[in-house]
Amino acid sequence: MKRKILLIHNGYPLGEEVGDKVRVLNMAQSLQKIGLKVFFLAFYKRGFSALRKERANAPMDVKCFFIYTLPDRLGLTGIAALYRALYTWWIVKRYGIELIQIETSLSASCVRFVDRTIPVFTDFHADPVPELEMNGHSREYIRKTIRDIRYILKRSQKVIAVSNNLLMNLREYYPYEGKTAVLPCSFNEHIFQEVNVCASQELRKELGLEGRIVLCYLGGTHRWQCIEETLDLFMRLRQLDPRYFLCIYTNGDLSPFMNRLNLLTGNYLCKGLPYKKVPLFLSIVDAGFVLRQKSLVNINASPTKTAEYLASGAMVVATKYSGDAPVLIQESGCGFLLDGVQPSDNELMALHKRILSYMESREIYASKARAYAFNERVWISNERKLAELYEEYGL
Repeated sequence: MKRKILLIHNGYPLGEEVGDKVRVLNMAQSLQKIGLKVFFLAFYKRGFSALRKERANAPMDVKCFFIYTLPDRLGLTGIAALYRALYTWWIVKRYGIELIQIETSLSASCVRFVDRTIPVFTDFHADPVPELEMNGHSREYIRKTIRDIRYILKRSQKVIAVSNNLLMNLREYYPYEGKTAVLPCSFNEHIFQEVNVCASQELRKELGLEGRIVLCYLGGTHRWQCIEETLDLFMRLRQLDPRYFLCIYTNGDLSPFMNRLNLLTGNYLCKGLPYKKVPLFLSIVDAGFVLRQKSLVNINASPTKTAEYLASGAMVVATKYSGDAPVLIQESGCGFLLDGVQPSDNELMALHKRILSYMESREIYASKARAYAFNERVWISNERKLAELYEEYGL
């Protein structure tokens, strides 16, 4: 008889196709494949209109519970946490759950009433504390988050992290000596496999980009994503070669950057993309930016877009603080690593030459980049590690 595992995610993004969600759904399917009967408890705070679609698209044979929870603000933090903990306790009792895996430390308090003989695994997508500090959250809420992290590290039999950097920093700031594994974020390989060369060439021609060197910014417009610094770097590259063109794919607000964009008229494209259109529009790109400042939020990360650029055949331009992007660049040989977001003139020239070199052997490098992404950054490579983690539990 299959052992029963409860997968818990507090803050599940209903109706949003984001890396967090891709990881959790992949995790549910993989736990099922390695021989477990999976129950999925997703606490959501917004996106109620997408609930029917979420239920329809839930993984096959996974019993899912999509439960609304109060937001962790307006003095409701304690009440919301108590509600989630009681609901989790009831699910565990009602269905005879034998194992628990929680997604992100924000789900930590969900297991506080659960029998301590039930093993708990925790999958850290990030350390939330640096981001909370950066976004100006109250000291009280940050202290509560730190307590939750310490509690779940003590409660967990095994800890999973998205990057080696995150694992090392968890050990440094919240001493933990237990068993660990690194399962980096993966991209959705299925939608990237659907793009064909003819469609890509046709789109490039339609946009008038033949003969241009197409660079790309993919992501939101949060301060930590360094879109301002990306625009500055692009303008400096254009001074070296007027063929440079920038595609900005974002659903964020670009109005704060219009002064810079007005200087680039005719040399950039701004477009908000539905998730399934991303692979096609990335396929016209020669190099993609993942610039990050020095901060633990960035250093600990595993940005999905790094692998998405490579899967599209583009080289990656990142800083040494861009999560695990330096690892992907080194292992794939398809990218350039900057010391910071404001490179020296010498570093800028070296980047320019690297891009030109990539362009000269575009087909060879693109094939190499795609091969690396589809071999090393698809979820199936994580599935093998996951199976090893659960081996001692009779699977």
